[in-house]
Amino acid sequence: MFLVLMVLIWAESAAAQSQQPPTTIPEMWNAWCARCHGRDGTGKVDTPTVTVQPMDFTNCRLTTGEADADWTLAISKGGPAVGLSSQMPAFGDVISAEQVEGFVKHVRGFCKERGWPSGNFNLPRPIFAEKAFPEDELVIAPIASHNPNEFTTYELRTIFERRIGRRAQIEAVLPFESVYLGTRETGVGDVEIGGKYALTPHSNRILLTSGFDVSLGTGQSSQLAGSFGATLEPYLAAATTVGSSYLQGQFKIEFPTSGYWKNRETIFHVYLGRDTSLSPDTWTIGVELSGENKEFGLTPQIRKGLTRTGALGAAFGARIPLNEREEQGVTWVGYLVWEFLEPVRPRR
Repeated sequence: MFLVLMVLIWAESAAAQSQQPPTTIPEMWNAWCARCHGRDGTGKVDTPTVTVQPMDFTNCRLTTGEADADWTLAISKGGPAVGLSSQMPAFGDVISAEQVEGFVKHVRGFCKERGWPSGNFNLPRPIFAEKAFPEDELVIAPIASHNPNEFTTYELRTIFERRIGRRAQIEAVLPFESVYLGTRETGVGDVEIGGKYALTPHSNRILLTSGFDVSLGTGQSSQLAGSFGATLEPYLAAATTVGSSYLQGQFKIEFPTSGYWKNRETIFHVYLGRDTSLSPDTWTIGVELSGENKEFGLTPQIRKGLTRTGALGAAFGARIPLNEREEQGVTWVGYLVWEFLEPVRPRR
């Protein structure tokens, strides 16, 4: 009897030792997360434990576009904090901040392909500057320009951006304009097509992108066309973070194909912004300094995420002239953006 009792005690002790709580990030993943997300991060398990399909972390196109802050918020506060399923629990009360950071690195490690720019550079869109990060977005941008000695000019730009591969993006812009020429004329302005390519996808400090747009000179009248014939528009765009704020910029030169070299235009935009919280539907405040040849302007602006997932957002601002006030007035600008790879509504 004594021998049987000792065997039972030993068996219980061995079982307890074999069920020690996990201590490393991979052990925690296998013990807590793999039952939903799979050990390999694909979200495929033999016996599903949730009613929604978890994200496939091996899909680099989806996962690399997210900033570390988004992953941190989802792990710490749970799915509802980022507008996703409530079946994703919060772990912020049971693991440390260092362990949360370790989980973020572990999740990112499921993407085995190199050359995808970091989602930390996927920053909120400025009103004027082209983003350096290649995007999948549809943007509707209204503009109302009040020039001192002219009637107000209105424009509505529809911008479609599609990411190609790891580092490239194509873009098409369809503008509708309304100008006053004794009578008001309304129609299609200069259609634009273009593309951009990330030059520094491995950098953790700054994302530099080169781009090339072509304005086709398709305006329905001489007043709606920016120039006769096409205009070539090479540019550089950059993005970086400065503490809890971020800096984005663009430098572009426009060359009319039917004009002289002296008719070229040099344009720049520099934007400084800051989110008021980590939530995808947060308010963002920013200011943008712009210049076109000798004319300069400053655009204070605000942006708001419209959904808990951050898939929809809107911005509004006013470009205030800093000089040449007899040539340029206040321009009211804004946009509505849809990041169409993000879910608009959370999956429960």
